[in-house]
Amino acid sequence: MNLQIEILTPVSVGSGEVLSPYSDYVYDKGYVYYLDHDSLLEQINKRPNGQRLIDEFVNVVKGQAKSNDPDKIKLKGFLERNGLDYKKYCYWKLPASEEVREQVQLHVKSAGQPYIPGSSLKGAIRTALLTHLLFLDNEDKFIKYINEEKEKSRSFSYIGQDIFGKFGDDSLKYLQVSDSRPFNQEDMKIVKFYKFNLKNKKLDIPIVKEVLSQGVSTISIKISEPKEELNKLNRKLSSLLFERNEAVLLEIINEYTNKNIEIELEQLQKFKSAETAEIEKFYRSLLESLKSADKKKEAYLRIGSGKTYYNNTIAQKLSVQNIERIVKNNFKKANPKAFPLTRTVVLEGGRREVPGWIKISML
Repeated sequence: MNLQIEILTPVSVGSGEVLSPYSDYVYDKGYVYYLDHDSLLEQINKRPNGQRLIDEFVNVVKGQAKSNDPDKIKLKGFLERNGLDYKKYCYWKLPASEEVREQVQLHVKSAGQPYIPGSSLKGAIRTALLTHLLFLDNEDKFIKYINEEKEKSRSFSYIGQDIFGKFGDDSLKYLQVSDSRPFNQEDMKIVKFYKFNLKNKKLDIPIVKEVLSQGVSTISIKISEPKEELNKLNRKLSSLLFERNEAVLLEIINEYTNKNIEIELEQLQKFKSAETAEIEKFYRSLLESLKSADKKKEAYLRIGSGKTYYNNTIAQKLSVQNIERIVKNNFKKANPKAFPLTRTVVLEGGRREVPGWIKISML
């Protein structure tokens, strides 16, 4: 099954790498320039006083890292003072809607080209599929099972091993989701992610990230083993995928997303304010798009950084009372009756966006 992915709101899948404002980039007039250290140092070394300049460069970097001065970003000044045009010694240039002075968390890339990993897509699909397959004939018994498993292992979290199988026997190993084809550099920008508290309306300290802000790409999804092999592991899953084919995943994703959006809108209504109006408008528009979509040919899914508790779990299957019990037992500082209380938003040009949303369409 070949699919197209369209970026609807900023998507960030972190690579684990960061750029330092002290040595790795320069912000100037709406753009962030990533410095090519090798070519920059080579040019400095060619100067008659090259060694002295290199020592000064190192001292500037060290001094910034130790200083508490709010205006300590002096790398740009050092380069300009010594006639070094950083634009000539950059390997990457991305737009940023406001000044950047923090570490920049990088999006995952292959050979320098941004993409969406199949593992990120499959993780989100797995959660939707697990929620669909989970039949809670006795919810209290299920919660008891979760608590007992947690007692056995402090790091336990429910990932559906009772349905899909454990580790090497996980039946979803036969569901293969490819990495996306590369996006263009023009599809990327740098934005600030904020935690927004629905109750006190305050924003937390921003985290700066590279994101895919637009663009389309393609992926493929396939079953890698014959029905007989998968049927041995999970008859319900085998029947679902093979009797109705892989396209049923789109219907299941939409079912999962639809319910989560309805829950989100209910929670936004409880804390309705001018600050949440734009977020609520986005979700109502997304819900309309989902309801009018051809469920067998297109789906809406949330991936990457910024997802809420409901987008990462099977919580939509549980009663309000049991959600409160789980929150009370696992999130000591949280209010069980208003959870989650914070949302991740991207602020850009005065607008608030909800990160991570993509549209998947059959080709």
